[in-house]
Amino acid sequence: MKKALTILFWVLFLGFFAFRIIPNYRYLTEGMPAYMGRDTFFEQAVLLLHIGSGTIVYITAVFQFIPAFRNSHISLHRKLGKLYIVASLISILSLYLVLQGGLCEACRPSQYMVTSLWLLFVVAAYVAIRRRKIKLHQRLMISGFICAAYFVSIRVVDMLAMDLFRAVFGDGGASYLASDIFVWAVPLIIAWTYWLVQDRAMPRFRKQITLHKG
Repeated sequence: MKKALTILFWVLFLGFFAFRIIPNYRYLTEGMPAYMGRDTFFEQAVLLLHIGSGTIVYITAVFQFIPAFRNSHISLHRKLGKLYIVASLISILSLYLVLQGGLCEACRPSQYMVTSLWLLFVVAAYVAIRRRKIKLHQRLMISGFICAAYFVSIRVVDMLAMDLFRAVFGDGGASYLASDIFVWAVPLIIAWTYWLVQDRAMPRFRKQITLHKG
């Protein structure tokens, strides 16, 4: 069941990402739409750099986070991990520039927060693996991906749940900011709460096993 759910998640995630992002590659031949307000070559290059590196992040994430592949191909996992981190850093740094001219001004505080958290998690995950703290590394990588996945999952919320946020927060910018924060903050809270509960339960579980063996 867990394996099936994992496969289903990645199929849905990458499928929706492809559905949303593939049309954007027409910018390479047609240029940027006027409504985006990116008239200079530098602005357009930075946006395309962000999209390209972000695509690498999402594709390599599939192989990094599927346990069966990771455990069977340790050497490749390490190489893809380096690619994942480099692509993440490029995507993050270019994103800081992209956000300056973002269309959703109300969302910008949330977008800067999630981008900064993404950077923090990626750097911390690299430090953790260098110190051979495997479990911490895995958790930080998952947290970083939650932040990276925000840029896909927020579009799911836009399509399916914005009416709910507008009903609660009104039609102004507050509804966009609230939905924006919800997309990345709630999964992070759930993940770290689960890990905290898991860590607190583990010593008791080990003690029970020891007593049972005794």
